Amino acid sequence: MLLLNLRQNGILDDRIINAIASFSREKFLPKNLKGFSGEDLDFKIFSDIIAPKTSDLAKMIFLGLSANNNTKNVLEIGTGSGLQTALLSKIYNRVYTIEINEEAYTFSSEILKNISHRISYKLGDGKLGWLEASPFDAIYIDSEVDNDLKYLYPNLDKNNGVIIAVKRYNEKQFYTTYLPYEKKIEVKSNYEVNRSKLI
Repeated sequence: MLLLNLRQNGILDDRIINAIASFSREKFLPKNLKGFSGEDLDFKIFSDIIAPKTSDLAKMIFLGLSANNNTKNVLEIGTGSGLQTALLSKIYNRVYTIEINEEAYTFSSEILKNISHRISYKLGDGKLGWLEASPFDAIYIDSEVDNDLKYLYPNLDKNNGVIIAVKRYNEKQFYTTYLPYEKKIEVKSNYEVNRSKLI
C-alpha cells in the first residue's frame, strides 16, 4: 500500500521504490515499536530523536535525485534509526552519515554494519559536514535548519551538489532544496513536515 501511495503521489523513481521494498522498517525500530512498523508514522525512538515515516524519507530522497541525478557520494546529517541511511545505500555508491546523539548512534551503527560495506558512520556534530570524504552529490538533513548551511557548502560537488533540508516558512516547515552553486537558489517543495531543529 505504501509503495502504491508513493507512486500515486508522484514518487516515480524506481530506485527509491526498489530501495524501500528492500527493507522492513521493523529492523530499524526499538523493540517496543516493532509492532507498529507497518504504520507510515513518525516515531519518537530516543530522547530528541524521531524516526520519520517512510513516505517522508522517500519524498526527501526524490527531491535530491530530481535536483542532481549523480549518485556517487552522499552525506546524511542525523543517522537516527538508520533507515534513510540504508535506503541511500541502495541508490548511492557511497554513503556517509553522522549522528550527534550517542544512543541513536549505538542503535543505528549496530544495524548498519550488517547492511552494506558502502556505509561509513561516525558519532559527532554534522554541522561542518565530513570534508575528508567530500565532495558530495547531495547532503540530506531531516531537521529544521537556519543559517547553518553555509558551513556545509565546501562539502558539495562544485558543479551540481545539492542540499535537502527542512526550512520554516511562517509557521510551517517544508522540505527545501538548496542549490548553492546556482546563484544560491532555494526551492521550497510542497512536502510539509514537522521536525525539530538541527542541534
